[in-house]
Amino acid sequence: MSLTCGLLSRGFITCVVTPCSLLAVGGAFPHPITLVADADAANPIRHGLDELSEALHGRGIRVEQAASWREAGDGIVVVAGLGSGEGEASRLLSDLNLLPPSVPESLLIRRLEREGKRVLLLVGADPRGLMYALLDVADRVGWATSAANPFAEVRDTEEKPYTPERALSVYTFNRHYWESRFYDETYWARYLDRLARNRFNSLVVIFGYENGGFLAPCYPYFFDVEGYPDVRMVGITSAEQQRNLAALNQLIAMSHDRGLKFIAGIWDHIYRGGVQGGGIPGADQATQQPTPGLVWGLNGDNLMPYTKAALAKFVRLVPDLDGIQFRMHNESGLKRSEQEAFWRDVFVMMRQKAPDIRLDLRAKELPDSVIQTALDTGVPFRITTKYWMEQMGLPFHPTHINRQNQFDRRHGYADLLRYPQRYRIHWRLWNGGTARVLLWGDPDYVRRFAASTLLYAGDGFEVNEPLCTKMEAQPHDAQPFDLLSPDRRYYDYEFERYWYFYQVFGRVGYNPDTPAEVWQREFQKRFGQDAAPFIEKGLHLASGVLPRIVASCHPYRAFPMTRGWAEKQRLGDLPEYAKAEGSDIQLFVCFDEEARLLVEGGETAKVRPAENSGWFAQTAADIDQQVAQAERRIGEHRNREFESTVTDLRILSNLARFHSRRIPAAVNYRLFERTGDPRALDAAIAHERSAIEAWRQLVEAAGDFYTADLMMGVSGADLCGHWKDELALLNKGLEALEQRQREPGQEPFVQIAPRFPPVQTEEVDSAPEVIHQPVTMAAVGQPLSITAVARDPEGVKWVRLRYRHVNQQEDYRSLPMLPLADGDRYQATVPAQDVVSAWDLMYFIEVMDRRGNGRIHPDLNQQTPYFIVHLQRGFAAIPSLGAQHKTRQ
Repeated sequence: MSLTCGLLSRGFITCVVTPCSLLAVGGAFPHPITLVADADAANPIRHGLDELSEALHGRGIRVEQAASWREAGDGIVVVAGLGSGEGEASRLLSDLNLLPPSVPESLLIRRLEREGKRVLLLVGADPRGLMYALLDVADRVGWATSAANPFAEVRDTEEKPYTPERALSVYTFNRHYWESRFYDETYWARYLDRLARNRFNSLVVIFGYENGGFLAPCYPYFFDVEGYPDVRMVGITSAEQQRNLAALNQLIAMSHDRGLKFIAGIWDHIYRGGVQGGGIPGADQATQQPTPGLVWGLNGDNLMPYTKAALAKFVRLVPDLDGIQFRMHNESGLKRSEQEAFWRDVFVMMRQKAPDIRLDLRAKELPDSVIQTALDTGVPFRITTKYWMEQMGLPFHPTHINRQNQFDRRHGYADLLRYPQRYRIHWRLWNGGTARVLLWGDPDYVRRFAASTLLYAGDGFEVNEPLCTKMEAQPHDAQPFDLLSPDRRYYDYEFERYWYFYQVFGRVGYNPDTPAEVWQREFQKRFGQDAAPFIEKGLHLASGVLPRIVASCHPYRAFPMTRGWAEKQRLGDLPEYAKAEGSDIQLFVCFDEEARLLVEGGETAKVRPAENSGWFAQTAADIDQQVAQAERRIGEHRNREFESTVTDLRILSNLARFHSRRIPAAVNYRLFERTGDPRALDAAIAHERSAIEAWRQLVEAAGDFYTADLMMGVSGADLCGHWKDELALLNKGLEALEQRQREPGQEPFVQIAPRFPPVQTEEVDSAPEVIHQPVTMAAVGQPLSITAVARDPEGVKWVRLRYRHVNQQEDYRSLPMLPLADGDRYQATVPAQDVVSAWDLMYFIEVMDRRGNGRIHPDLNQQTPYFIVHLQRGFAAIPSLGAQHKTRQ
């Protein structure tokens, strides 16, 4: 391509793109396309203009640029500009009596005719919004079936962001792997292009986190601090520090060029071993002697003055930072006795040296006193907290977190959502603990997830990049592994394999009503029109498997990202698996609770193991059906990406099948432990054999696609290796059960036969129907009545209201919903003393029929399984939060 640019007399850029030598399908566009845009356009706008010009060039179309749409020649004129100011776009909007987009990042696209000219008007409320409009049109130019009509797929639209911030986080677990990316500008250009195209607006790079002391703290990686000559990264040279600092500033500049804010995560402040070691062999020894690549010379005596000086230098040498994310508690290396004074000094220094840089304070174990100090010092801050422990659960805040951490600020919002509101909350989904290597993408999940991040006027969300724990807990000089076998690769960089993940979290996070054609066109381009719908649906179905495992049968011990991996782990031998309670204990009956209900009798509206087993079995069958249809229709479009994609779908299908069969094994094993009945052990072993067969099929499906050692964490925690290694351990566990089966046991004294149908359908033991108009607003200090209709052919046995404040440290209270005069309607009233100003309320409805079939309303498979009642208070929901946050376009 030949590109020439110059300035016209009116201060506008003129560019001519020479046509490509290859003719586009349908013939080239007969006239050049004229772009009209301000010469002083911000860098994100320039990025969008470059991408649009490149897309047109790729269709063999010449592009010219003019100062005004009236000066353009024949052909289509693209007018791109901001809705405010004196530019051509703003004037054209005014002439047309159109309101400009006003919400930050919002956009408007209009196709129109003006004085005999065909005009495509692209307007943004700000540079980022206009860039999004330009990139959308660039994509649609690629969709056009004929170069003679390059804008045929462009639609009139107005969009604005649903969630204010859509962030992606990158870890630095391993030095070799990190630096293989850090210094590669080509890599970052492609990576950031993808984020911008999919409307992410923030990039978080996290320095330090359970990685054996690397970047703990990060400052000596970039520079030495005057007055502290003994604090250094062992072995690093001044030239290497300068290179690192230059690379960081370049990465920030490249991010800003694409409309992305850049947040530095400073998660470790001093290395003291223990959990910070991350399981790397010999990591604790680094606290005793200088170790190459790690910081030495920092101790309890100089920690606070050094940190203040180093952080002040960091914000001076990295002047374009948009924010800093701090880990606040003892796992950052800080002793509890140090934390109050440490953070007070940091906040005061930041207020003095960098008052516009927003601070993200990690919520784990964050005391009220530190929050108050941040408020008192006036630093711009928000609190960023975990969404669903350190895993990817279902697309709503857990109905009830595990009791082991219910009274800690650790696994969710805890007791942080108090009114009057003094800070904002940002929600962080630790999907990197769950979906590490397999493909993932489900727009319905993201729609529900995005909606839930608006809780407490939330600032938006942050998700982990795919492969985020690659090389975690490995020696820092170890060679990074290649994900796929050489003859299976179809990309230049591994992140490109996960295009759909970036697309759904970015585009649907920006606009839940994003047209499905945005991703369907990409599926068609990659897999052909015939097979694409089945690959798409198969991936949507398969993407529900891992969150369901995490929510319903994940063991508590595996909640950390650095310990649990539902995608690859068998989650222990059967006796260990049977102890699991899942991570939403209000929605799912755990295996031991089910055994108790079967032995003692009882009923519950929660999802019971038989129903959950049926869900996994049905999902596995549905995925298999989509794969089979895609195989029949792929034809000449069969390629490495197709083979890799259906391999992942088959792995997830068999993983679902494994859990569908292991769930009854776990219930029977818990029955055996409760009763000693050997028949329960026999049933458990039979189901376990069937589950292992599903795992064997999983291993067969995986074949040789993936490397034999997926080094994604601590080897001793089963975060390395391959699914075939888990198969060997499953067989070994089965042998132990069979040995126990052969031991002399007690005579049977109880006969219980829990039913586990292979597929659960709505016609099998369907639960009562519930019709309810949710209450979403209420007055403080007034009783709150909740009414619902409940029906069942067998008769309704009882209806209950379960409610609590939006405070995870509370358990749910229960009220009977009593029938009203017309019979089908039931009502309960929350007493006035529970409707308090300090908290919003949340509730759901439980119902039971006379055959023992229960249901929770709302249905977790369709929507968030509870309702939030926002209380009407006498003060603003969000008062002024202090200094203005620094923003960049």
